[in-house]
Amino acid sequence: MQMPSAAALEPASGAADTRLSFNLPRQATTSAGVYDEQDRLIRTLWRGESLPAGPTLKTWNGLDDSGQPVAPGRVEFRLIQHRVRAVWEGVIGNSSTSLGDSRVHRSFFPTSSFQTVGTRMYYAVGYNEFQPGLHAFDLATPQIHRLPFERTGDAFVSYSLLASDGAKLYWASTTGVSRSSFVGALELDSGKRAAFSAGQQVCLNLFPGSKNCYPDQLYESIINLRIEAEDIPTGLAVQRQGKLLAVANGGRNLIRLFDKASGAAIKEFAVALTPKAVNQLAMTPGGDLWVVSGSRVLRYADLDGQPAVAATISEVTKPLAVATAESGDEGVWVANGGSSQQIKKFDRAGRLQRVIGLQGGYANDPTVSPDKLCFTAEEGREQTAIGVPSDGTVWVVDRCNNRMLRFTLKGPDPLKSDEQIAYLPAVYTTTVDLGNPQRVFANFLEFEVERNVVLTPGKGWKLVRNWLAAMPKALIDDRAMNRAFGGFSAVATLANGRTYGLMAAQSRQHVVELPATGPLRIVKTFAQPMPGTTARVLYENGDLGYSLTGPNTQSAMRLPLTGFDAAGDPVWSSDPVKLASVPKLPGSPWYRGAFSGMPPRFPVTASGHVVFFDQSVVGNEGFHLGAAKVGGTEWLWQASPTGALDGKGSFQTKKIDGSIHYGGNAVWAHGRHIVYGYHGEFYKDMQTGGMGQANQFMHFDESGLFIGQFGTMSTRPPPPNLAGLSGNAFSPA
Repeated sequence: MQMPSAAALEPASGAADTRLSFNLPRQATTSAGVYDEQDRLIRTLWRGESLPAGPTLKTWNGLDDSGQPVAPGRVEFRLIQHRVRAVWEGVIGNSSTSLGDSRVHRSFFPTSSFQTVGTRMYYAVGYNEFQPGLHAFDLATPQIHRLPFERTGDAFVSYSLLASDGAKLYWASTTGVSRSSFVGALELDSGKRAAFSAGQQVCLNLFPGSKNCYPDQLYESIINLRIEAEDIPTGLAVQRQGKLLAVANGGRNLIRLFDKASGAAIKEFAVALTPKAVNQLAMTPGGDLWVVSGSRVLRYADLDGQPAVAATISEVTKPLAVATAESGDEGVWVANGGSSQQIKKFDRAGRLQRVIGLQGGYANDPTVSPDKLCFTAEEGREQTAIGVPSDGTVWVVDRCNNRMLRFTLKGPDPLKSDEQIAYLPAVYTTTVDLGNPQRVFANFLEFEVERNVVLTPGKGWKLVRNWLAAMPKALIDDRAMNRAFGGFSAVATLANGRTYGLMAAQSRQHVVELPATGPLRIVKTFAQPMPGTTARVLYENGDLGYSLTGPNTQSAMRLPLTGFDAAGDPVWSSDPVKLASVPKLPGSPWYRGAFSGMPPRFPVTASGHVVFFDQSVVGNEGFHLGAAKVGGTEWLWQASPTGALDGKGSFQTKKIDGSIHYGGNAVWAHGRHIVYGYHGEFYKDMQTGGMGQANQFMHFDESGLFIGQFGTMSTRPPPPNLAGLSGNAFSPA
């Protein structure tokens, strides 16, 4: 990027337009502005305009950005010309060998259930935000996602449990937008919804002001329809040769048996079950039923007559899920949580045969290895699924590592996984080690990214640590998971060579150390921010920052890193430094406190410009990006004006787009470059009328002039490889 010499001008108020001439050495993208003698940007002349090589003539009418005449005096015209473009380099954390629209593994939640049918593995992912809830892969090519059925994108249902007799795929909806839970079936040969002659109809969503159902939300023949939360299915199993379909309702401690063809209820019997569980049932090839019951696993026989316990497995401490083979083997695979974190194989009499996974898993060591499992899920619960194909392998959902692992049943116990299907679910907290950019974080997962290697599908990165391991109790809350908003808002390797992270837990912010070995530890816990102040952020040099907002001004504050104590931990000054203070003028880009997903940042550019960013879509119809000089008390420049997204750094607000929910997120500065994110939840594409996520990133020079805008909107047809397309990317880094 080059900046030609500024042209000195002497405009007079009311004078004729000022002629501006310049010569470009080659075709380039350009932006230009007018600056006064105090280095303030008083008028952006144009943004992101492509101009040819050679001479160009422009004019300026002597007005500032507010349309007022500029007082007589010396000004400068500055122009940047460049060929900067954003190049999408790939994905970290997704192992798929194809990044095509229908061939990449991805979903809002991790996998909840497996079901093998011949050479194909089906998996369910629960509620999936308007995307298909049922997925599959061929056992021979696991990194290629297969979309097995067309009509599975209903946002009002959650495909959470699976079972199959080889002809039909039975599924249970447990959550989703609708409160209803029920069981349905699909014909495997055609993918069409199967009909139960004794089934019933349910509509999950009516047209507004109407009694007519949306077609995708009309299920004409389902069974086990329930509304109460206690009736949510916690297990699903079907006899392959027999006639029975079993549904576990953990909240009621009941197992209900249905005719798998007609859907008619046959009987029910009481068993001690676990509410909010999954995969509590598995049917053997011979028609017996394995059940997770408290701290035991039971095999029930004579389901057609009087169901009775025929075998009991007590060599487990916290059984979570069970699975069986398609044919032959009457034994059962059991996921044992708690202090075990292992998969155990028992024969039909309940005798232990095989073990997958090291005892304790990630209880004390965050290092990721192929012989460890982690079942931690939301709200302190544990969850997993097991798939048992007939090819001599076992698939396990490594829940808190966001992976599906394959184990080939050869060699000594404990086995090591030899294949993984990895992808990140809805992850809203990501960052990069500011002192070592090879370390990339998604929630509490740490990836090592190869240096100077262009990412190719499934390559160039590896998962190396899961910092949920041995998490101190003070850091455990409903965000302690590798999904949504949990994890590190910033990570930095500091001058002492040690790595520290900033995170929120239990309504407090904590500085933690990420040591070379062993689990993370708490270094410092902050009190809740005082009124008018924001949460703290961590900067590249180790300083902590926040903002202080008063009646008339907003100040960017820093707590300088002063050194390290005897234990090697960082020490910050107790006397904050005011980097810059700006007036809270109408239309100026001071931070207004709107939701962004991350604490606001006030970065500093190479020339000492303190950057302010207003990401709100309500309350400001002026500029959304600005800067003041270090030590300054006035706006040096203001940019990113309110307007429909135009590819030139405009900021779309609710006044323009009544459907938009929230707009921008975080702003970063590196050298002279400034980039901020605009995820634009529920924004309306003014060109197509479609609604979705904007997923745009705005790139400015530290002078306030626009460089570029990149990102793929979700409302337009995506490119073949989904390049640059993500929804609600709250935390660019």
